[in-house]
Amino acid sequence: MVVQVLNRVTVALTGLLLLSTVSGCDSSTGTMASGLPDDAIVVYRFNDSSVPPQYHRSFELTATSKEARLVVDSYGEILADEKTVEVEKAWQVMSQTYPSLDALPVVKSELGCVGGTSRWLKITQGETVLKDIALDECGGVNDAAVSTMAGWVDPVLKLFPAIAVLAPS
Repeated sequence: MVVQVLNRVTVALTGLLLLSTVSGCDSSTGTMASGLPDDAIVVYRFNDSSVPPQYHRSFELTATSKEARLVVDSYGEILADEKTVEVEKAWQVMSQTYPSLDALPVVKSELGCVGGTSRWLKITQGETVLKDIALDECGGVNDAAVSTMAGWVDPVLKLFPAIAVLAPS
């Protein structure tokens, strides 16, 4: 009787282990199914508030598992354009924390936010859009979503000098 119960438990545990191993892996991308695919393209855009051009600093960060690029502008005038290929560790962190982007508490502004900043994150895999998140930052609205989104791209952003160093006012 005890041997039969142990055999059933062993079979059940082996089945669960096999199921979790098979369902957790995505062989088409080489990453865990819940992680960021290796062939994804991440684009993160920060739009600065409406201030005089000498102080205005917006930027766009584009990252893949192979390289990252940071372009800083002031109302469309390119002030800095930097690239790096040292992205492997940062990409791994973003892949591991990718699920943190699910169900961000984004509050949509009906009228926009005069003078505020905005952020946009788009993640694609080929023609498929995996994430497309836009949010306004105004009077504390979307603070939690902004913090999560900015924290998620931070490992790649930290590969570059600070915006104030790249494009001083």
